[in-house]
Amino acid sequence: MSSQSLNVSVSNDIKATLKGLTPDTDYEYRLRYEDGDIESISEPVAFTTEEQISLYNGGFEDWWVDGKTEYPNEQGTNFWDTKNKSSASFGGSNTTGITDIVHGGYMAARLESKYIVIKFSAASLYTGSFECLIGTDGDSVNWGTPFTSRPTALKGWMQYAPAVIAGTQGFSSDAPADAPGKGEPDVCAIFCALLSEALTVDNTDMSTFPDLETDPRVIAYGALPAEQSVSTDGQWKEVNIPLVYRDLNKKPTHLLIVFTSSKYGDYQHGGKGSTLYIDDFSLEYGDTPACQ
Repeated sequence: MSSQSLNVSVSNDIKATLKGLTPDTDYEYRLRYEDGDIESISEPVAFTTEEQISLYNGGFEDWWVDGKTEYPNEQGTNFWDTKNKSSASFGGSNTTGITDIVHGGYMAARLESKYIVIKFSAASLYTGSFECLIGTDGDSVNWGTPFTSRPTALKGWMQYAPAVIAGTQGFSSDAPADAPGKGEPDVCAIFCALLSEALTVDNTDMSTFPDLETDPRVIAYGALPAEQSVSTDGQWKEVNIPLVYRDLNKKPTHLLIVFTSSKYGDYQHGGKGSTLYIDDFSLEYGDTPACQ
């Protein structure tokens, strides 16, 4: 929800929306009632508009390297993480900072689906933290980083070059029914959620993945539509993902943003070489949040 607006509701009959307010600012309001010669003015009610927290390193300009692992943060900052700890253990990072294909600034992020040893590995970049490897079968990650503002949309720029899913590599019959089949191009995914707590997911146990469209820990959610999760033909395409709120009275504790080069990569399903480029992402704050 925008910190530049305030919804006032005294009863079912008295409602008002104030717009154009300054974020992170103290205000007071009074209610005035007139009926002929009768006038009544309430005592002042104080409120403070919310801070509009910007998306940290949304342009992916800042990276640091620890051994074979690249991190999309300044050293000492833990906002974004990747599956690089997992893939680097077996030969190389899937997610890297690049300078040759950028939308703005001097760097962008490149996410490429690869084969790591003998397993298909989709690249992912997300807010949260890598928790641990689970043998050679997969990994566990913590989704969500501390965050208390209420934006109305996630915006940015992407390029996507999907690879065809081969019959002998990157194909899993366990993937959901809507996943692309053998001989079809891969699809990417971008989604954003405001959470009431951090989530831990284990890609060796698909029951740990929440349904973000129905999970009660999700306050607001939005995802890149399926028709936009396809090839961009070598061009930068703008991304605009509105956040749909389930409850305007709850404040989030965590922000979840996930980018992946293969949407069904947690099923070891996708196209080897599928590559997603992302740059210049930001959180937008509007006066009218979308509501479920």
